[in-house]
Amino acid sequence: MFKETYSWSSGACFRYDYSFHEAIGETIALSVASPRHLQTLGLVQKSIDDTAHDINYLFTQAMDKLAFLPFALVMDKWRWDVFTGDIRKEQYNCHWWRLREQYQGVKPPVLRSEMDFDPGSKYHIPANIPYIR
Repeated sequence: MFKETYSWSSGACFRYDYSFHEAIGETIALSVASPRHLQTLGLVQKSIDDTAHDINYLFTQAMDKLAFLPFALVMDKWRWDVFTGDIRKEQYNCHWWRLREQYQGVKPPVLRSEMDFDPGSKYHIPANIPYIR
């Protein structure tokens, strides 16, 4: 009858805007996980509305989101350095731990070598999925 344009029929107009998708998803997740909303659904018996509980809830949210940022940066910085050819294959693991120490302040728990491939333990690396969107 009538034919949609390619951009709308294939979803191409939204396909490459990961940040919009992530922002909408995170907004919904934050709104449905609030103590007040959980009480309206009957999942929490009583939502205590005082400053101490609000601060604890906000601190938990901050630890969940803010503490994660350096790790996300390390993941994608390592990927970008691999794609641009700034590091050689033999340096992959060493570069990974150098970035982890620089941005997160952590060191490997045991001695690591180039025979190890620690970045590959995170699903996003072998699946080629960007972490910072």
